[in-house]
Amino acid sequence: MPPEAFALVGLFAVVSIVLGVGAWWIARAVGGPRRMRWAVLPAAAAFGVLYVVGHRVGLVLGPEVELFGFQVALFGDIAIGGFAAVVTGLVVAAVRRSSRAP
Repeated sequence: MPPEAFALVGLFAVVSIVLGVGAWWIARAVGGPRRMRWAVLPAAAAFGVLYVVGHRVGLVLGPEVELFGFQVALFGDIAIGGFAAVVTGLVVAAVRRSSRAP
């Protein structure tokens, strides 16, 4: 794999972590888990969706920009990854709330 591909995957990994932490923060506000380790699931969901949408399916939402030598629909990919992270965070919050109920 060329170094540019590693750079792109690294960028999407960092974006996924940021989206996961943001989704965990939203989920925490609605009664979800308080510990930071619960940000891993939304971050993994965001990265998985970024991989599937951008690499496997090749879905393009929005304008493409050249990034590390690749044509990437960066804004659309981030929006889709953010949506997946928030949905996953809210599902985790719902499951955690239901497990605490008597």
